[in-house]
Amino acid sequence: MKKFFEQIPWQVIFAAFLGIFFLRNCLLPLIADDYSYAFIWDGDARGNLLDGLDPNRLHRVESFGDVLYSQWQHYFTWGGRTIAHIFVQTFVWLGDSIFDVANTFVFAAFVLLLFKIGTGLPLRDMNKTYMLFILAGIYFCTPSLVITMVWLTGACNYLWMSTLIILFLLPFVTKHRRADFWRTPPAWSVPLMAVLGLCAGWSIEPGSAVAFLITLQFVIHFKREKNLQPWMKVGFVFLTIGAALLFLAPGNIHRLELSNALEPDDVVTPDEQWTPQMFLTNFVIGFLPVFLREVILFVPIIICLSKATVSPAVKRFVAMFAGASIFVLLLMMCSPEFPQRAGFPSTVFLLIASLAALKEILPDVKNFCRRRVKVMTIAATIFAVVWMLSLAGVLYVEVTLNRELVARDEYIAAHKNDALITVKPLEILKWIEPLVGTRTWTESMLWWGGDLEPSIEGNRSLLFAKYHGLKQIITEEKKFE
Repeated sequence: MKKFFEQIPWQVIFAAFLGIFFLRNCLLPLIADDYSYAFIWDGDARGNLLDGLDPNRLHRVESFGDVLYSQWQHYFTWGGRTIAHIFVQTFVWLGDSIFDVANTFVFAAFVLLLFKIGTGLPLRDMNKTYMLFILAGIYFCTPSLVITMVWLTGACNYLWMSTLIILFLLPFVTKHRRADFWRTPPAWSVPLMAVLGLCAGWSIEPGSAVAFLITLQFVIHFKREKNLQPWMKVGFVFLTIGAALLFLAPGNIHRLELSNALEPDDVVTPDEQWTPQMFLTNFVIGFLPVFLREVILFVPIIICLSKATVSPAVKRFVAMFAGASIFVLLLMMCSPEFPQRAGFPSTVFLLIASLAALKEILPDVKNFCRRRVKVMTIAATIFAVVWMLSLAGVLYVEVTLNRELVARDEYIAAHKNDALITVKPLEILKWIEPLVGTRTWTESMLWWGGDLEPSIEGNRSLLFAKYHGLKQIITEEKKFE
C-alpha cells in the first residue's frame, strides 16, 4: 500500500479532488440568495433579500448592462461588495453550469496560489506533502465549506475574492523573498497591480482590511530598503481606493437600518449592537468555532517559531500572516453579526503562515516520520480513512439533496398552474450531520436561508415563484425534534 501511494504523483491527487469539487458544484443548482440576484436589485424598495417583497417590482437580469445597473442600485442601498456580486449576477444570468466550470478553475488557482505564496517555491517543487496539506487544511479547517466554496453566491464572495487577494499579495511576497524578482519591472506590472489592487480592496471586508495592513507592512519594508518600485505604490494606492469603496458604500448603513427595522436579528437585537452582549455573542457563535477549527494549523507555526535555525525574516513572515488570521476574527467581532463563513479569510491567511512554517520544518518532520515508520503509517492510514469517510458522507448528503430538488422540480412542473403549491421541506439525515458538520448542508443552513419558507411573504418563496413563473409556493411547516 505504501509503495502504491508513493508512485502516485501529486497531479493525480489534485485532479481527483478537482473532479470531486466539480461534481459537488454540478450537484448544487441555484438555491437561496442565487434567486435574489437573478433579478435587478430593487433599490427603490427594500432590495431583494428581505421578506414581504413586491414581486411585481422585480425584473430578471437579461444582459450585462442589467448587471451593472443592478449593482449600482445594490451599492447605494445594500452593500459594497460590488465586484463579488457582479460575478454572482453574471453567473446566475448566464447559467449555473458555466459557474460550475469556472468555479473549479478558480479553486484550482486558489490551491496553487496558496502553495506559491506560502512556500515561495516554483510549481515544479510541488509534492504530495504540500498538496495534501493544502487540501486537508481547506477541507477540515474552512468554516462553512459548502457555503464559502461551492454555493454560487457564497463562492463568488469568499473563494473568488480571497483568490484575488492572494493573487495581489503574491508579487509583494515574491519580491520580499527574492531580490531578483522584477528587478526591472515589466511595463505591464503597473496596470496589472492597479487592477489587482482595486479588486483586492473592493472584495470582502475582513479580507480587504487585513490585505491593506499586510501590504502597508511590505511598502514600509521596501521603502526602508530603498527599493519601493512603481508597481508597489500603484498597487497600494488602488488597494486603498478599493477598500474605501467597499467600506464606505452607502448601502452598508442603509442595509443595517432596513434589517433592524424590518427583520431584527434574533441573535443580536438592534439594542444589543456594539454592547458587551454583542461581543460575547460574536465570540461564542463566530470567533470560537472558527478558531477551534483552525487551531491545528498553528502546530507547524509554533514549531517553526521555536526553532533557532529558522531565520528572523522567515519568522516575521510566518508571524505576520498568522497574526493577520487572528486579526480577521477580531475585526469580525466588531460586526453586528459574525456568521462563521465570514472567517474564511482567516483560514486563508493561516494556511499561508502554516505552509511557510511547514517548508522550514519539513526535513525535521521527515526525519521524525522515518524513525517511527509503523506508528506514522498507522496514523496516516487512520487519517486517510476518516477523510474519505467524511468526504463520502458529504457526497451522500449532496446527492440526496440533489434528488430531493429534482423531485421537487417534477412536482412543481405538474402543479405549475395551482394557486398555491406546497412542497416538502428539504431534509438532512439526522445521523450524518454530526459526522460531516458544515462541510456540506445542514438542517440549520436550510432553515435559515437555504430552503423555501412556509410563509408566502418569505423572500425566498416569493423570488422562487417569480423566477419560475409560479403564482405562490411555500413549504410545509418544518418540525424539529
